[in-house]
Amino acid sequence: MRVTVNYLHKCHNAFRELTEKKYGTPLDFAQDEASVAQLRGQKPLTYEDLRVFESPDQVWFQRYWVLPPEHHVTQALKRRSFDFRSLPKEEEALIPSLVEVFKSIELVSIILRFVKPENYGIISPPVERILDVRRGSDAVKTYLNYVQDLREVAGKYHFKRAADTDMALWVLHERFSSEPDNAIWRAYETDPFMLRLRAKNLMAHFLTRVPYPELANSLLEIDSGLAAQIAGIAFERMVRRRAPRDRQENWDEYDLRTLINELCQKGFIDQRTRGEWDEARRIRNRAIHDEVLPTRPAVEYLLEVLRVRKS
Repeated sequence: MRVTVNYLHKCHNAFRELTEKKYGTPLDFAQDEASVAQLRGQKPLTYEDLRVFESPDQVWFQRYWVLPPEHHVTQALKRRSFDFRSLPKEEEALIPSLVEVFKSIELVSIILRFVKPENYGIISPPVERILDVRRGSDAVKTYLNYVQDLREVAGKYHFKRAADTDMALWVLHERFSSEPDNAIWRAYETDPFMLRLRAKNLMAHFLTRVPYPELANSLLEIDSGLAAQIAGIAFERMVRRRAPRDRQENWDEYDLRTLINELCQKGFIDQRTRGEWDEARRIRNRAIHDEVLPTRPAVEYLLEVLRVRKS
């Protein structure tokens, strides 16, 4: 059985079974989608459209959410109308307006998921953890990051709708996250596409804005070996930037040891700097080439040569 190819579809297929175990009855989201299908057209959104979520069989909704007072929502909806046909093209304008009415991105995500399941899912901590969703500057931007991830996963794994992807990822967390040796969970943890997506969410904003010396310093407490490797790259760049570009020598072809010595002999650095740089070069070589990584004091020395503040 090749779990790595179809593990998310296996999770999606297990949705009804898992919800029956969790809530005592299998969830029939297709029926709920049909109940609000009229909102896909020009019909204005009303409080009555939302009463489907208050019915006794909607145990999943009643366990975690509650609709705001009817008189608050009714008055707000009279002052504005929502054209769901404009989604997802106009989502950056429409979603904040929905949040102004319902005061909750979670409630808004529920509405969107059932009105436009091809584009939206219900934002939830389990799926956020699976995707390592990047936090936005506010709840709306975080949700937009969330649904963008759902759409990317849907495209990669041939789900027809973002909502189906959401359901699969929810099952993945709820059913398999507590079983690290399960083949389904291992498939997720080693999935190259998901790893790239999660890495982008966790690190892209940070990595594109932090220079290598400061990045190395920031990683010191987490992984001193990786910190040393990144610091080593920053160190070599620093040394090579000291080589003049108006000379005939082909400085780029010099190995680092030769380059440091040449810079000293030609007066571009003094003997003290040459000694510091040569020691930093040795640490850099151990970090990049040796199986035994440099010690913590050695990495701190390399950062000191880069003049990175470590406090």
